[in-house]
Amino acid sequence: MSQKEDIVNLLNLNNAMTQSALAEGIYGDKQHGPNIYSALMALVEQGVVIRTGINPSYYSLTGKEFKVSEKVSVANKTAPTDVSGDVISNEAIEEVEALVQGTDNYGPETDLITRCLKKFPSNTDADVVAMKVGLIDITNSTHLSQHKSKISMVELAEIIAAIPDIDEGIKNGDPEVVNIIARSNGKINLFSFASKYCCYHNSNLYGRDDFSILDTILKEYLPRYFDDVTRDQIQRWQDSFNYKAYNDYITGKLDELGITVENRKRKFDHYVWYLNR
Repeated sequence: MSQKEDIVNLLNLNNAMTQSALAEGIYGDKQHGPNIYSALMALVEQGVVIRTGINPSYYSLTGKEFKVSEKVSVANKTAPTDVSGDVISNEAIEEVEALVQGTDNYGPETDLITRCLKKFPSNTDADVVAMKVGLIDITNSTHLSQHKSKISMVELAEIIAAIPDIDEGIKNGDPEVVNIIARSNGKINLFSFASKYCCYHNSNLYGRDDFSILDTILKEYLPRYFDDVTRDQIQRWQDSFNYKAYNDYITGKLDELGITVENRKRKFDHYVWYLNR
């Protein structure tokens, strides 16, 4: 039985349910809410299910007939997530953001990063920078330790601390700061880590939303959400250290979609990551 069938059967029995209650009914616990998000939104798009209210939203059947597809596919754990049912809207992004911040690890770790950055805001002391690099590396799984043969923590911290006016640049959303960190010592491309390092300072320390993160999930799934960009194009931006082009692309897509929520770049990153991790 598919997720859609499970959802329809549960709503038929219980009239109206929240996403977490539906997840509990299908999987036995409420932590699987994100797992049913795509199927639930697809039913809403098909007019089979209606959503009312917010925080939490309640879902109920509209009375429209639900037809089960005769085509059955075998699940492949290595296959990318089907994003066809994902709805990128202000409400959907806020709902996923609430789920992200409600997790046992991500929410508390975000608070930890915020506290640490506020205690040590400056990036001009290599020792302080090294501690912040380590914190962001561990909490974001950037795996810098795998590249010790190409760049050491000491060297990376010194490179960051030597960037002229780095704090002002990060605060004002200067994309060139990402490129400088990404180029590092010329032996390795740290584009992903650099985008995260600048984003966390800009967002968690200064309360701004100027930087978009790039990681493996976004590189894989942006082309699945949008047909005007390819993985190869994203890779070219990364290889040429053209962070501005990548960041401007995200800004443009959010404008096109009418996404107006506060900290929309940060929340869009969470949206894509959480539904496809």
